[in-house]
Amino acid sequence: MVKFGRHLQFYLESDEQSSGIEPFIVPYTDIRDNIGHSQDEFSRAWQASLETASNDYTDRTRLLWKQIFSDLFRSSNFEQEHRGLPHEEAIELYVSAMDEGRSRDLLTAIKKIHTSASMNAEALRKLVKKFDKGAVARGDELLTSTLIPELYSAPFMAYPTLEAHIETLRDSLVVAEEEEELDEDSVMYSIRKKTILSTKDSADVKRRADEMSWLHDMLANGIPGSIIPSLVAHRGFHCPRDYSGKRPLENSLSSFESAWSAGIHLCECDVALTKDEKLVLAHDEDFSRLALDPSKDCSTKKVGDLTMKEIISLTFKSGTRPPLLLDVLRSAQAIGGFARLVVEIKPGNQEACTALIRLFRQHPELIERCAVIMSFDAYTMHKLRSGLDDLASELMAGCVPIRRSDSPDNVCSIEEAGSSSTQIKLPEVILLTVADEPQQHYELCVGVSDFSPVHSWLQHEGKPSLNGVYLQYQPEMLQPNGIAALRALSNQYRVGVWGYFGDPDNIATASSLVRDSGVSFVNTDLPRNFNSMYR
Repeated sequence: MVKFGRHLQFYLESDEQSSGIEPFIVPYTDIRDNIGHSQDEFSRAWQASLETASNDYTDRTRLLWKQIFSDLFRSSNFEQEHRGLPHEEAIELYVSAMDEGRSRDLLTAIKKIHTSASMNAEALRKLVKKFDKGAVARGDELLTSTLIPELYSAPFMAYPTLEAHIETLRDSLVVAEEEEELDEDSVMYSIRKKTILSTKDSADVKRRADEMSWLHDMLANGIPGSIIPSLVAHRGFHCPRDYSGKRPLENSLSSFESAWSAGIHLCECDVALTKDEKLVLAHDEDFSRLALDPSKDCSTKKVGDLTMKEIISLTFKSGTRPPLLLDVLRSAQAIGGFARLVVEIKPGNQEACTALIRLFRQHPELIERCAVIMSFDAYTMHKLRSGLDDLASELMAGCVPIRRSDSPDNVCSIEEAGSSSTQIKLPEVILLTVADEPQQHYELCVGVSDFSPVHSWLQHEGKPSLNGVYLQYQPEMLQPNGIAALRALSNQYRVGVWGYFGDPDNIATASSLVRDSGVSFVNTDLPRNFNSMYR
């Protein structure tokens, strides 16, 4: 069961809706609540939403095209031969005539129209499906044959055409994940030069060296080798109290490289999508907590409102800048071995999922460096699963062997005749949950006392979809009943455990979760006393 209502509610409350006039979004929950009470009220509410969604889409697209042609007509690039331009050519001409900022604003506007239209289409379709599911038992008529034709002929069902416009804009703006190598004259090189320490900083250098030495020694001598593959370095090897100087800053390139080089297999990171569609590592909605100068505009702006150029100009407390996901995946590839990422996508951020699949399509050699993609948003994860499966089909059609971790033999052995086989391991897609009382609409709550809801959450339309679930730590997980419940769940799915700062974070806890309960992933901040309680 995909929690579409929760996803929709989060979208409505998200900050992405804070600028400009909000688009109409179908009141999914209100209409759904009419099911079982009154067929007439349900139909009236459904049809009213269909009409409003259609008018909203028509009005927004009309204003969009008026703005495009108004700007073009005033520009020097508009010639007589441009009269009656086809829409794709109009967009291409717009990009060439306007500055980059205006073109990116157009991209943002089209994406917002596309998102609201696609959500409304899905909401109205799902409402009919839910109504008809129990209609016969309730004595109601089936509505699919009458309402779905109305939906499929509505103006906003043309929203897939906007996808072509979005791709045209991306191509014209040369929005590619491939980043140029930095040279000594680049902004990044000058920022990195700031981090070179003079002799007066020898004490700080020694503290950092001691910290890295401790990590290497602990992984080499203090932890059973069977546990290490399940440890997930939360935001890399960093200081959970922001920046102490002894460890790298969270979600920084050095925090991941330090962990992987020391022997950690998995590092967790958070990603966000910039205004120019780059996937950058960021946990908070802005960079004020980590910025060297938190008063700067680029420190307090939401990550989604920043361009990559602005992010490069932003300096962290550590002297570095936020890395692209592409940067981190390339580092994992260079380090090799077991170095892989666990990527968390914030709820409601389907655009980030689309960008991630686009990155994998452009760089299939980096796919295997992403072990897990997870989110608290069940709907978004099921959509991502579908997108990854489509990508797998594309790669297989190109004679690239694909390996899915949930396939029986873990390998899809398709080889091009006369060529060597290259195996690509697709990421596992996992649902994050909470054990405490949910604070947000998108949060799904489950605990060791009853894991039964998990089974429906991981399915899509009655079929297996997601690989597993990431659970919030509970003390009962270390008790006999909790161990047994976790073991039973782990026998069916991949299971991870995350915790808050202050929860038990030591080798004894991790070892029990992995050894006794069969848990696959255990998040850790790698505190200094991590191995002190191991027996």
